[in-house]
Amino acid sequence: MPSHRRSGLGLCALLLLPSLARPQDVPQRPFLPDAHYFDFWAGTWYPLRGGTPDTTGTRFVVRPGPHPGAWIEEWRMRLDSVTTISAHAVRAWDATRNRWGYLWVSSQGHFQVWDGRKVGSDWYIYRAFAFPNDTYLSRQAWLPLGPGRLQRISQKSYDGGETWQLRFTEEYVRVSGPAPSNLPGLRRDRRTPMLLEPVDHDG
Repeated sequence: MPSHRRSGLGLCALLLLPSLARPQDVPQRPFLPDAHYFDFWAGTWYPLRGGTPDTTGTRFVVRPGPHPGAWIEEWRMRLDSVTTISAHAVRAWDATRNRWGYLWVSSQGHFQVWDGRKVGSDWYIYRAFAFPNDTYLSRQAWLPLGPGRLQRISQKSYDGGETWQLRFTEEYVRVSGPAPSNLPGLRRDRRTPMLLEPVDHDG
């Protein structure tokens, strides 16, 4: 191939590189107020048992993510006296769709993507499950109860979300303040003005 053609193709490739590296999405949009729903979220949380934090039970540690509406979660999920699951999750505001999303990956091989939906003034995550003997729509929420306290609730529906049955509910307390981010370039000055996941392996 003539050298001038090779150099021309190389120039075209260089010109294309910036566009190929851009996100496949619309330009950045302003965050709506709902993007700040979880501004209380950073810290270390334990279930409340008999009025005191149960530090032997399920624990989640929450740190700021790469934008003001994103959180990185580390889970220790105590199922019973002999079974404990570890997991990592990302809870983030999607500025393109204007809703929250949730991704959860566990040490037992779970990979779950949950959709966020607003119910009244609160945000829930939804996911359908199909087991050999059971199929239903699941939803969960972490509802603020006051400074450093939240209610985790899990429900399921057999009619597409028309009615809901309670799977479990439990109260959590934060035992330490906002956890510092250990990822480079992330915010480290997240404020926690008040207080207040997930899992269905369903969870």
